[in-house]
Amino acid sequence: MRTRFFRCAGAGLAAGALVLGLAACGGDEVPTADAKGKGGVEVSKLTVGIVPVIDHAAIFVAKDKGLFTAEGLTVEPRPLQGGAAAVPAMMSGDLQAAFATYPSFLLAEAQGIHVKIVAEGVRATDKTGGVYVWKNSPLKDAAELAGKTIAVNTLNNTGDVTIKAVLKEKGVDPNSVKFIELPFPDMAGALERGSVDAAWVVEPFRTGIAAAGGRQILASYSGIAEGIPVSGLGMSANFVKDNPNTAAAFARAIEKANALIADDPNLARNEVTKYSKSTPEQAKAMELPKWVKGAPDVKELTRVNDLMLQTGALKKPVDVASMVLTK
Repeated sequence: MRTRFFRCAGAGLAAGALVLGLAACGGDEVPTADAKGKGGVEVSKLTVGIVPVIDHAAIFVAKDKGLFTAEGLTVEPRPLQGGAAAVPAMMSGDLQAAFATYPSFLLAEAQGIHVKIVAEGVRATDKTGGVYVWKNSPLKDAAELAGKTIAVNTLNNTGDVTIKAVLKEKGVDPNSVKFIELPFPDMAGALERGSVDAAWVVEPFRTGIAAAGGRQILASYSGIAEGIPVSGLGMSANFVKDNPNTAAAFARAIEKANALIADDPNLARNEVTKYSKSTPEQAKAMELPKWVKGAPDVKELTRVNDLMLQTGALKKPVDVASMVLTK
């Protein structure tokens, strides 16, 4: 896993990421008991890593709907290229929480870097992520990806793990495919120039590439990967141990936001225009992932563990159950 450390002062954000208002590093300490009567949050200000994709809309729904405020929290999002950047930033204290795809958390756990999964993100559909080629590409289907180069936003993560698993299921040798790392905002240009043969994209970038004539030739969340949990919110295990009330409050706010979006997915469409370069028209055309109510599901998360083992991203299974926050 690639290691990137992000510093608050003058941090250079990933290429193409949108600049959001950043909070100062670390959280402000507050008394451990307050008028809430349950023991107040230990840390009230949190900086949370996000990627400007629609999957992470719950952070912004919770912020705009006052769900964090109701829990005694002030949350500021910070854009990152992917989950591989989020984990080291949490461990260094630059972030107190991060949205990331689950492989980022499982890889960290396998390396002895302990992360707690505190809240659900989204579940996949066969339309929300896939391998796209440019409109003039000669490639027609998944079988023709053998020997080609595919761009993904982060290596050894959801993109290449699901692609490899689905290719293998379709009879294509995944080891014949070369994967390179490229930020989502740079993928359309790379496809148009022919720098890569194909690119794995999710919303809002999928809609833009499709509107320009790009074609999907592989649904990465199909077959063996259909409906898998894609992303969630994590905190370092040490942070959760030291700040259990904060972790529980943050988890409650996200669960409430997820429930709101599950009931009305248009909330996510409205939010994505605020933290990405998507227009309202593009947001309306987006294929949405699935938001679910409740806490992270260990049984479903184990599917991610299994895919990573199958594709070689993990050498041995991790104890997923121990990673999930218990409230």
